[in-house]
Amino acid sequence: MSNKNLRNLIRVIHLIAAAALGLYFYSPLSGDETLRIIIQFATLPSILLSGLTLWQQAYLNKLLNRSRGKSAIRSARSVSTD
Repeated sequence: MSNKNLRNLIRVIHLIAAAALGLYFYSPLSGDETLRIIIQFATLPSILLSGLTLWQQAYLNKLLNRSRGKSAIRSARSVSTD
C-alpha cells in the first residue's frame, strides 16, 4: 500500500471516529452506559492513535524502514556464515 493510500485510510478512520464522538456528545443517547464504554475504550483510543499516526507518519516510516534494514542485514549475515 502506498503512503498516499495509507494516509487516506487513516484519515477516513480518524474522521469516522471523530464523527462518532460528536454524535455521542450531541445525541440524546449520551447517557447510555454501553455507548459511553464504547466511546471510552474504542473511539477515543482510535482517534488518538490515528491522529498521532497522521502527525508523525514520516518519522514512523523512517523507524520501520530502519528496523527492516537491520533485520535484512542480520539474515544475510547468518546465511553467509553457514
